[in-house]
Order: sequence, then structure tokens, then C-alpha cells
Amino acid sequence: MWLSIASTFLAGVLAAGSPAGPTSATWVPPLASGFGEVLQGFQRPPDRFAAGHRGVDLRADQGTPVLAIGDGAVWHVGEVAGIESVTIDHGVARSSYLPIDAVVDEGDDVTAGEVIGFVTGGHCFTTCLHLGLRRPVWDVRDATSDPYLDPIAWIRRIPVLKPLP
Repeated sequence: MWLSIASTFLAGVLAAGSPAGPTSATWVPPLASGFGEVLQGFQRPPDRFAAGHRGVDLRADQGTPVLAIGDGAVWHVGEVAGIESVTIDHGVARSSYLPIDAVVDEGDDVTAGEVIGFVTGGHCFTTCLHLGLRRPVWDVRDATSDPYLDPIAWIRRIPVLKPLP
């Protein structure tokens, strides 16, 4: 029985093709207080074009420092859909933070835990920080392969196994 369970687990890991999260980096929550209160969690849509919540909303007061979740290079600073944001390229994934008053510029190198800006408001019913995480575009092969990842699962390194074919 245990051999069967172990074989199924190993097959699931191999079928996933790659780990659920990073392999050689330190990852931290985007707020010094950790994840605190999750106002809205990650909700994967049925396909990459459908509606869904492709990130997490974390309760944060206006002016709360926002931390880079991992080492990387600042890829974008500016508005996305009219909301000030910062995107960091970590190589294996890109993280996005909004709404944020950035203290970094495009091209800056950042380290995990470094302050990249401050929460400016919210797009929730209260002030919050939206954290999104996605794989590089070239990993997306079809409409059912959503490149977005659950940032809390990624940071906490919670394994996500794919079903066996």
C-alpha cells in the first residue's frame, strides 16, 4: 500500500514537470506583518481568458511598507488599469503589487524583503495590497494553462501537484 502511495506521489511530481514554486531563492511575504488578513484569496479561473481573482488582496493600512517577495529586477513601475503598480521579474516568475507608491525605478535590482514602496489605498472595500504572481509567458501553451499562480502557496512553498494523465 505504501509503495503504491509513494509511486502515485512521485508520478504526480514528475507529471508536474517542475516544482510548484521556486527552486533556489528566498521568498518572503510582501508585508512585514506577514500575510495578515486575506481579504480575497487566489481564485483560478476555468481557463486563462475567464474571470477570476489572479492574486491575493491583503489588508494593509495606507502608508504600510511593501516588500519585494524575492530577489529580482524591477520590470515595471507605473499605472496598470489606472492603478499605480510595481512588477518585479524574479526570473522564474513575475510579482506585481498594487496600489503602491513606488520607491524603486525600472531596472533596479531588489532583494527579498527590500521596501519597494508604500500602500496608497485600495481597490477593495478597505485599504489593501494586491499581490499577483505569474509564470513567464512562454510557459503558456493553451487556454487551460493559466500562467497565474497563488502567491501565498508559492511563498510558503505549498506543493501543488497536477493529476496523473
